[in-house]
Amino acid sequence: MPKRILYIGTPQTHDQYVQGLVPSHWLYGAVEMEKEGHQVIWEKEGRSFWHDVSLVRKYKPDLVFIPNLNLHSHQGLLLLSALHLCGIPVFAYLHHEPKVKRGLKSYLYRLLLSGCKHLFFLSELTMEQTVKNGLVSSGRCSVPGWGPDLDFFRNVKTDDEGYYVSTGKENRDFSLLIEVFRKTGLPLKILTSRKHAGANYENLPDLCRDVTNIEVVITENTGEVYPQMLEAMAHAHALVCPLRKDRIKYCVGLSTIADAEGLHKPLVITRNPYHDEARVSNFNVVDSVEDWCQAIEALKVPEFSGFSMEKAYGKMKSLMNL
Repeated sequence: MPKRILYIGTPQTHDQYVQGLVPSHWLYGAVEMEKEGHQVIWEKEGRSFWHDVSLVRKYKPDLVFIPNLNLHSHQGLLLLSALHLCGIPVFAYLHHEPKVKRGLKSYLYRLLLSGCKHLFFLSELTMEQTVKNGLVSSGRCSVPGWGPDLDFFRNVKTDDEGYYVSTGKENRDFSLLIEVFRKTGLPLKILTSRKHAGANYENLPDLCRDVTNIEVVITENTGEVYPQMLEAMAHAHALVCPLRKDRIKYCVGLSTIADAEGLHKPLVITRNPYHDEARVSNFNVVDSVEDWCQAIEALKVPEFSGFSMEKAYGKMKSLMNL
């Protein structure tokens, strides 16, 4: 029976999906819910304590779906749900383990997380750590295996123009990448935003001014530049994803993995224990500068990993009783 599902997140991303600009996995299963005949109500996340509650009162949904759970932005609804004052089940993706593990704040986090009927995680390790720290019970957690929207990527024409490309912006180690491609002399394109999450990349063009085999393109920090990034990835020889090792505390780099899977492109990526080992075994996982140099000159051609948004949703919907 079709259900009314209140999505609270980034409805502008759904608008971009409808226009064919971005893949469905950016919406974490909500598009697949809609395809199955459920009525998805697309609403934006807000900061007000009562924002979610007012949306629930307005739309009277059968369930609430939050694709990226920020506890501060949803505390009103989660508190009422935890205290059994709201009978509408809440399902959410928790991307990061909450940092606070003890004290009054940790008690509040446990209380708020108990307001979710089920939590989906992008990483087994993040889930394990969240459970181990007593923030949520294991029976209300799962890792569906978030993966690429394969239907979207089937319509992308790919070829190999011989260059490598980095399109990420989150905690990227561009100093390492510049060193690697300075040594190898292979052609590299870097597409990234001016600033992201406290990192400033505005000086990248200056850092690469004397490295003639590296091209830097600074973009806006919005999803609207994804078609430009997709074009660069589709024509690349391989994707590269250099991660700052001091910032590896979650599954950073997972979106690039999904892009590589969807485009069936080789990928060289910094080792991250939050990534599924079986999944990244399809790619070239590296640690040192020497590893990087060897990997980009002797790429492993990926096989299909079996991850997709469709399969992830198949696991989600049984838990959500859809």
